Amino acid sequence: MNFSDLILHPKVRRTLTNYLQRPTHALLLSGDHGVGLGTIAKTLAKEIAGAGVVVIEPRLHDKQKTLSINVEDIRELRTLMRNRRSDPLCIVIDEIEKMTTNAPEAFLKALEEPSEHIFYILTTHMPTKLPLTIKSRAQIIEILPSPVDVCEKLLEMSPTKLTAAKHAQIMFLADRKPAEIARLLTDEEYFRTAASEMSTAKDFIQGTPAKRLGIIADITTRETAINLTKNIAKMLLLAAGRTKIAGNLNVISDTLEHLVQNGNVRAQLTYLALNI
Repeated sequence: MNFSDLILHPKVRRTLTNYLQRPTHALLLSGDHGVGLGTIAKTLAKEIAGAGVVVIEPRLHDKQKTLSINVEDIRELRTLMRNRRSDPLCIVIDEIEKMTTNAPEAFLKALEEPSEHIFYILTTHMPTKLPLTIKSRAQIIEILPSPVDVCEKLLEMSPTKLTAAKHAQIMFLADRKPAEIARLLTDEEYFRTAASEMSTAKDFIQGTPAKRLGIIADITTRETAINLTKNIAKMLLLAAGRTKIAGNLNVISDTLEHLVQNGNVRAQLTYLALNI
């Protein structure tokens, strides 16, 4: 994929175009899930370094059950960097917030050794989880959702004809995020899961406190809890608007922040259930 092929908010395209004219030593792309951070990062890297691109992504290590980037991944990177070249090398680290203990410190040592031929492009969905020492050494660009008309054009490219109902569902579920639209269009199981999660959020909003507590009793993972909280916010905004639900948004924001910061899942959802 070329830079011109990316589906971007016009403001973001202008900012990234300026970046490509004079790439900085380190770039941090931030944004919600579904805006296409990984695709954008790899495309920028290709524009800068051609074939000289190295991608580090979260993966399973040994007996771990969650994807992560550990200190060994960073040590392998530093070994690669010792063989410095005159041609450009662009290193993409996707979802850098998933670095485990000691990995950020090891990466910082590499980041503090700038070279005119080495560039870093980092992505994160949770910039608040990154150490300030890393963020302060990178140019930060937020990837905004795309305009509605751009997303409509993406839906028109669907290989199968969409019903009016499914078209509306995808637009609502994707919330103007191109990568999310693409996944909802091509992965039917993912679409059904996303639609079911949004239905659960609707039941949560409309339910009694007892009904809400019953819903959260079935939630066992942090990711599911975060998705539920985000979906509740989306549905409330659609139904009432920001000014009418300011108090509820504060509760949702507090819940989401604590979930992201590894707060107890059951406790945070119980707080949400009893306070909106």
